[in-house]
Amino acid sequence: MDKKYRIVLSKELRKPFGIVAGSVLEAEYKGGAIILKPKVPVQKPTEALWGVAKGIVEESPKKVARKAIAQHSKLE
Repeated sequence: MDKKYRIVLSKELRKPFGIVAGSVLEAEYKGGAIILKPKVPVQKPTEALWGVAKGIVEESPKKVARKAIAQHSKLE
């Protein structure tokens, strides 16, 4: 750790996880240890959430969004 509290990860640790300069890591304190995990962005957040609210939304999220945009456009 340097004077600015930055940590350097060796190539052997970075490579298997695809960690490169600018990668975002999540830090967690557990059982007396600090655990670093690569934070993986959700590529399609709408699709990832689909199914979480079963029974509330019957249609696909994209259809619902398109209808909302169309309705909003009509109001303007």
